Amino acid sequence: MKPISFQLQSLHDPIQRILGLTFLLMVGAIAGCKPLAAGKSAKQVKTDSETVSVSTDSVNYMHDRGLKYTLYDLSKKPPAAVGGAIVYMLGTGGEKGCCISLPKVWHPGIKLRVDWHEEDREKIFPGEYSRELEIPRYEQPSDLYVVFHPKQEVELVVSTGEPGGPDWGGRVKQTPWEACLAENPRKVCKAALPKQFDTASAQGTCTYMKEEKVPDADSLCLFAMDQCMGDYEDESFCKNILWGARRK
Repeated sequence: MKPISFQLQSLHDPIQRILGLTFLLMVGAIAGCKPLAAGKSAKQVKTDSETVSVSTDSVNYMHDRGLKYTLYDLSKKPPAAVGGAIVYMLGTGGEKGCCISLPKVWHPGIKLRVDWHEEDREKIFPGEYSRELEIPRYEQPSDLYVVFHPKQEVELVVSTGEPGGPDWGGRVKQTPWEACLAENPRKVCKAALPKQFDTASAQGTCTYMKEEKVPDADSLCLFAMDQCMGDYEDESFCKNILWGARRK
């Protein structure tokens, strides 16, 4: 095939000149185009370059209630679940979930919905709550926290740091534990933390060891007492458990 040559000065006819210019413009446009990524439209490529995927997490400033929640992205039709977890009383985050896409440059109008119900260690409280919230301004896309406060208040926080740290972006700057101690006796806050000491299996442990003349019974009973106090910080309660009637 012979190379195409095009001499504009040889095109004296007006129609030929127009056709020649059109041809050159088409060649220039084709040469300047780059192929799209396989399987992606121009809109998808643009969207991918303008957003970043971040993890979801949660924080609970309530000392008397845990909760279970689901987070929905309202930009999807129908709204799509993008996060959720069971959150313990005074839960401080750290259980990262996947995922939600945030714009690299914040803009108003990014809305999510949080649905949740509350519970303690013994019962689920009646009523399910729901809030539609707009993601607040951020300087850079980071992990998205759903932060729960007493009286069914909830906020969204995009933050590079976690509660208590210098980069934490929530309205309460302390950790849930520190915030609880600022408002309540230590015993109240301690009672909210997950318990490792099994009071049911420990029922009557000291009584049993004394009756059965277990070697080092006194030392073993003191060790059990220390474990119980570590969780409950209630001496009379722990003594009643360990020295009470033995389990049948």
